Amino acid sequence: MTYIKEESEDTRIKETFRVKHEDTETQTEMVFIKDESEDMRNEEAFRVKHEDTEEKTEMTGTRIHFTCQQCGKNFNQQGNLKVHMRIHTGVKPYTCKQCGNTFTEKGNLKKHMRVHTGEKPYTCKQCGKCFNQQGILDVHMRVHTGEKPYTCQQCGNSFTENGNLKRHMRIHTGEQPYACLQCGKNFKHKSIYNAHMGIHTGEKPFTCQQCGKHFSQQGNLKVHMRVHTGEKPFTCKQCGHGFIKKESLKRHVRVHTGEKPYTCSQCGNSFTQLSSFNRHMRIHIRKEKQN
Repeated sequence: MTYIKEESEDTRIKETFRVKHEDTETQTEMVFIKDESEDMRNEEAFRVKHEDTEEKTEMTGTRIHFTCQQCGKNFNQQGNLKVHMRIHTGVKPYTCKQCGNTFTEKGNLKKHMRVHTGEKPYTCKQCGKCFNQQGILDVHMRVHTGEKPYTCQQCGNSFTENGNLKRHMRIHTGEQPYACLQCGKNFKHKSIYNAHMGIHTGEKPFTCQQCGKHFSQQGNLKVHMRVHTGEKPFTCKQCGHGFIKKESLKRHVRVHTGEKPYTCSQCGNSFTQLSSFNRHMRIHIRKEKQN
């Protein structure tokens, strides 16, 4: 009986050890599965995070364009498109309180205000002349550099400004866009049209402060002021003579070239200056009257 009891106890010990060992293996296996599951979750999280990062990089690298539906122009900011649309709608929300002029952009109004304040923040470093806009200074600099980027394809003449080339082209096309409503005369240039209108109105709003003479155009007053200042900006390269007007220099140069563009149709005599030609023509007129 004692032997059977001892054997029974040994059996229970073995069974207990087996169960305990199996529990330990099961726990170890469960820990391994848990660890493997966590590794898989970490790998999945890394993959998703990596894919999200790639997607953000792609979105960041792609430029978003805002397109005008009317003219197709693209803008990188919606605000710029909004300002651009005012060209099509005609909206000008910024108004000058002094003269009533309106503008599409606040910056343009700010630049315009310099007309009233007289502010000229942009200075030419070569001659000291001041300007109220950077663009006008840039164009002015071509006077010093000699740059003339706008060339006439028909005659080869070059110009510092695109506007000057456009006006020049009217010589070739014969276009005269400025019409006088009072007498029907047409003109190539607005300045000539304005001067012509002074004939009808008699208006001469520009006055010389030194002698009181009146002029219909500011440009004419500017030229007149050289009489008082003695300035002669147009110089003959052959003899060094200076002139107040460019036209005077042109007439003078004919003395050196021998050019005589004015020819009498009655006797064939030619003249370098129109005034000389007109005096000559009076001789023929007097002779005709005597006969």
